[in-house]
Amino acid sequence: MQLRPSLLTPRPSPPRLQRSTPAPGCPRTSKRMPNPMPRPVRLLIAATLLATALPAGQAAAQTATRASTLRVAPETLTRVLDPHFTTSFTTRDFAYLVFDTLVAVNDRWEPTPQMLERWERSADGLTWTFTLREGLAWHDGQPVTAEDCVASIRRWGARDALGGAMMRATAALEVVDAKTFRLTLREPFGLVLQALGKPGAMVPMMMPARLAATPPMQQIPEVIGSGPYIFAADEYRPGDRIVVRRNPAYRPRSEPPVWASGGKAARMERVELIAMPDVSTQVSALTTGEIDYVERLPADVLPVLERNRAVRVATVSSYGYQGILRFNHLHPPFDNPQVRRAVMLAVNQADYLAAVAGRPEFARECRSMFGCGTPLESTAGMPERADFAAAQRMLRESGADLSTPIVIIHPADAPGIAALGLVSQDLLTRLGLRVDLQSMDLNTYFGRRARMDGWNLAHTTNTVPDMQSPLLNPFVNGSGRQGGFAGWPQDAEVERRRAEFARAQDDAARKRISDEIHRRAAEGGFYMPLGQFTAASAWRSELNGVLTGPAMFLWNISRN
Repeated sequence: MQLRPSLLTPRPSPPRLQRSTPAPGCPRTSKRMPNPMPRPVRLLIAATLLATALPAGQAAAQTATRASTLRVAPETLTRVLDPHFTTSFTTRDFAYLVFDTLVAVNDRWEPTPQMLERWERSADGLTWTFTLREGLAWHDGQPVTAEDCVASIRRWGARDALGGAMMRATAALEVVDAKTFRLTLREPFGLVLQALGKPGAMVPMMMPARLAATPPMQQIPEVIGSGPYIFAADEYRPGDRIVVRRNPAYRPRSEPPVWASGGKAARMERVELIAMPDVSTQVSALTTGEIDYVERLPADVLPVLERNRAVRVATVSSYGYQGILRFNHLHPPFDNPQVRRAVMLAVNQADYLAAVAGRPEFARECRSMFGCGTPLESTAGMPERADFAAAQRMLRESGADLSTPIVIIHPADAPGIAALGLVSQDLLTRLGLRVDLQSMDLNTYFGRRARMDGWNLAHTTNTVPDMQSPLLNPFVNGSGRQGGFAGWPQDAEVERRRAEFARAQDDAARKRISDEIHRRAAEGGFYMPLGQFTAASAWRSELNGVLTGPAMFLWNISRN
């Protein structure tokens, strides 16, 4: 039988054999000298020498069997391992393995203790006291302390939209003792637990105080968490694979796992996140068992996998994703609100959904910035439907100079985002605009998007749970250059209303305020939703315990 080469291991060329030339006067001979050492002993010595010669990471990898290793092909593989530094999905999913959170939410969006043992809230709602549970330790062996958590919250709050709103409402965040810290608000903020337990990027992950002291605009110099898996720095190959190993010191909670809450049981010895951008390679590797889990697959390959009894296909997040067309408000032509509104009016969501969803049951037209099916769903201020002719008239009437090419930054290795960019390229060209589609990898894209110049239009997708309120959704931040999010719309009224939303104490008030924010942001052309869609994941049928939720949660998984 001929063995199929592995898709996951390098294929070195076989060494060329060279004939030895005998010394003058010495005849050639094929006779071998006898080896007095028994063969089993020789094999044992050879194996020992091989193990001692291997780098530490490879030697550790050999101790974990294939059955105890979970190999995952995420949609993209991030190079950013700092959970407070980017909204990248793979950064978030990796961080969930290595880091932990104080609070987590279940599938009813109820905040539950995670690293915390308990919390107490004062009668006026302005003072929160948090107590850590016993036995928490960082991966370097040091105990988790309240000082670490205070430093982590401050760093996360400097980067995250909801975290920033909470910190602006905070008068003091201070250590009480080694296991206790206190948050004192200067004004009401009704989303403290929701902020600390938010499941989407940027997740408020805890880290040692020495790492949390890293300036928010710099990445942490090493990856040390307290979660169920330990980052294998010796096996890290940027852009190729990220490896984590089971944390034997981790103490999971006793509650059953639901979304990010409950017990995070590391049932696999290793988890390998492997860069595999080619879909056909993903399908082949999953079919042969060389990988175990594919995060996101296009609909056209699903029939092949659905017929394979060795593979299970399912949607793990019923909320799915929102497609996003984001304008750069700082530069022409999208510094002109009439140009932004014209493009929004021209958008036919069905075109975008066909490109990213593939199946009608995976797609839903949705013009709500807060997502459809969520408590704050709204279409206030949005165009009711696409009107291409009206969009062309609006562009002509805008008075904007449309002769300069519009730069679209385009992450070609992220299929779910890249498909949106191609639809927009066609749409803008038909509108009469000149388009410069600049392709790059996803990590370069994130770096370019963070710059205030050099681009006019960007696309992305975000999980709907991350978009469902004015404080969770970073794209309705109206702070502009100072404290805003990529695209940098500026609207003082939106910011005033967002602060009012944070102070609201009941759902009815939050709904009224969020509708007003939505109207203002939509009319100002903050961004255009491109529809809502789900995507199928696939994994080997012998896997048990695969969790559902708004992120890719990779604990609790075992193999038959």
